[in-house]
Amino acid sequence: MDATLNETQQLIRDSLRDYLEKEVPFSRIRQVERDGGIDSRLWEGLAGLGWLGLPFPEGSGGQGGELVDCGVLIEELTRRAVLIPIAETLAAAITVQRFGPADLATDVVRRVQSGAMTISPAAYEEGDALDDIRITGGATLSGTKYFVDYGAEATHHLVVAREGVGLAAYLVENGAAVSSHSLTNIGKIPQAVATYTKAPATRVFGADGVTFLLRLSRLFAAVQCLGCSQQALDMTVEYVGMRVQFGRPIGTFQAVQHHCANMATHVLATRFLTFEALWDLDRGKATECQVAVAKTEASRTATEVPMLAHQLHGGMGFVTEYDLHFFSLRGKQASLSWGTADECLAIVAQSIEEPEEWL
Repeated sequence: MDATLNETQQLIRDSLRDYLEKEVPFSRIRQVERDGGIDSRLWEGLAGLGWLGLPFPEGSGGQGGELVDCGVLIEELTRRAVLIPIAETLAAAITVQRFGPADLATDVVRRVQSGAMTISPAAYEEGDALDDIRITGGATLSGTKYFVDYGAEATHHLVVAREGVGLAAYLVENGAAVSSHSLTNIGKIPQAVATYTKAPATRVFGADGVTFLLRLSRLFAAVQCLGCSQQALDMTVEYVGMRVQFGRPIGTFQAVQHHCANMATHVLATRFLTFEALWDLDRGKATECQVAVAKTEASRTATEVPMLAHQLHGGMGFVTEYDLHFFSLRGKQASLSWGTADECLAIVAQSIEEPEEWL
């Protein structure tokens, strides 16, 4: 894979960056954090401009983009610290479109593109289990899912549950049969414990789709780690170039340059591993180990790079009026989502004795 963005991807990046700089100031992000919930105005704007249709086929009214294109989209939105369920909704809708029944997939894609539908994947239970929830009576499910991002705000949940001896996913409308208990987290992202009480559920896909959903969600979380780290790096390079101490910019000191170089190395490694895994997943070639390696590096980068950024900013980096804290907090949250570095390394360790084909 060529890690360089092609012309279309550069256009996606630049167009969205210009839009966000004009329409979504950081003061608005702070207001959304204070008010709680999501930035509904931004979601409507993205829908109106066609961004929510990026990964879907042109025959469904979409833009026919690839998963790497989605990665570019999510990275730019992360670099603005926006509070919308973009990674969650796209991961769920893409999986439904690929693995779900045609009629249901068409309806979901149409509603997501219009902005009328948001979907939160609800996978993990107490003790990191996936399959304690079972379908009862053929059409309802009961149980509790933990750490559901935007669980109270999303219009629907895509719930992973046991089906016989395997796993399946069910679409559940976020209505009276679903209760959400809001959680407080370091990233200030809306998150909930969702409890389902005989909630009407529509089966969407089986074990293959669940595997794809989990891998895609993990990689989108890695992209969010990347976005926070890249923004922290860019802010730091700009700052050390203009902050003067002892008569010259601190960026001319070798120790500062070493820190910036280490930050850039982590960011570049995360970018390559994550986008390569997205490219392979799009073509059915990504392995569990490959995805885990990408998320491991992304999780480490999302904590180490912003912390070095704070260090190089000095006192300026520790006041919440300055925008850097958005990316250290959001980056830490993304590093924990869909598998920490240690959890992903445990997956890698399971394959360490497997033969490797280098050529």
